[in-house]
Amino acid sequence: MSESCQLCQSKKLVHSKKIDAKTQAPLDISSCPDCSLVAQKNIPSDEELKIYYSHNYRQDYKSTYSPKPKYVHRAGQAALKRIRFLQKNLDLNKQTLIDIGAGGGEFVYIAQQFGLAARGIEPNIGYSNFSKEQYGVEVKTAMLSDVEDSSADILTLFHVFEHMAKPHEVMKKLHQSLKENGYLYIEVPNILQADASPHNIYFKAHLFYYSKHTLISMASRYFEVVDVEDQGNLQILFKKRSQALESLILPTHDTVQMSQERMVKKGWFEYLFLAGGIMKPLFRIERIIAEAFIGKKQPKEILDQLLRDSQASNFLLSKRELKRTGGWSIAGGLGFVCYELLC
Repeated sequence: MSESCQLCQSKKLVHSKKIDAKTQAPLDISSCPDCSLVAQKNIPSDEELKIYYSHNYRQDYKSTYSPKPKYVHRAGQAALKRIRFLQKNLDLNKQTLIDIGAGGGEFVYIAQQFGLAARGIEPNIGYSNFSKEQYGVEVKTAMLSDVEDSSADILTLFHVFEHMAKPHEVMKKLHQSLKENGYLYIEVPNILQADASPHNIYFKAHLFYYSKHTLISMASRYFEVVDVEDQGNLQILFKKRSQALESLILPTHDTVQMSQERMVKKGWFEYLFLAGGIMKPLFRIERIIAEAFIGKKQPKEILDQLLRDSQASNFLLSKRELKRTGGWSIAGGLGFVCYELLC
C-alpha cells in the first residue's frame, strides 16, 4: 500500500532528501501537494517513540538528563512570553492547566506564580524528578494517554506536537482531556518562517513540520482558533468545540499554493538579508554574556529573578504609559521613586 498524507489522505506525496540539523544524517521528507503538510516519510511506531522520549531524547538534544542553568534561564524566558500570550486572551486566575511534555517544569512553576493551578506530565524521569526537586511542582512521569478526561481548563504543548506520530488521535485525546469551554495552546516550529536558518529546519525527532494552515486544519474537527502568532515559532490558541465536526476543514487551494510558493522562496538570501539572520551571531553573543552571569545560581533562583525582572519591566512600561496619557499621579510618582530606591 502506498503512503498517504496524514492530514488529507492524499497519495500524491513528493519525496525529498534533507539533512538532520543535529546529526547531519540524511532524512527522508515528504510534502503533500494537496494540503501542503510536510512530514518525515518513515514514522516510528508508538512503542519506539515511547522508549526514545523516555530514555534518549533529552540526552540527544540537551546532552543531559536534567537541565543546565542556561537551559533553565532560556526556558524561563520562554515561559514568561507564553504566559503573556495566554494573558492577552484569557483570565488565568484559578484555571487548571496541564503542560504536556513539561520538561524541567519551568513553565509549570512560572504559571503558578500567575495564579494558575498548573501541573505537568513529562516522559523523561530525569526531567520530571528535577521539576519536583527544584521547584516543588507536580510533574508526573507520564504520557498523554495517562491524562484523565475533562481534567483541565487549559492544555499546553510547547514543541511537543511535532513529535507525535498520530496527530489525529492526539487531537481527539486533547479534546477529551479538556473541560467544556477549555483551551488548547500549541507552539511548534513554523515551517514557513523566514528567520530560521536553512541548516536548522529538519530533525529526526520532528515527525511533522507545520504551518499555521496545516496545524489549524489538523485541529479543526475538535477546536476552533482563538489567536495565532506566526512570526518566528508558530503559536496557536484553540478553543474546544462543544461537538466534534464530522470531518476536517482542509486548507484551501489558494492557501496550499501560497504555502508552496513560500517554501520555494525560503533560502539563505531571505534568511540572512530579509529576515535578519545576519545579525543572529550578535544576539548569540548577547545571550552568552547574559548567561555568563547566571553562575552557580539554583534553578529556582534563576526563575525568581526572571519574574522580578519581568515585574520591574512591566512597572516601568506602565509608568511610561501613564506619563504618555497624562495619568501620572503624585501617589504613582512616589511609588515609582520608592521602587527605584529599594531595587
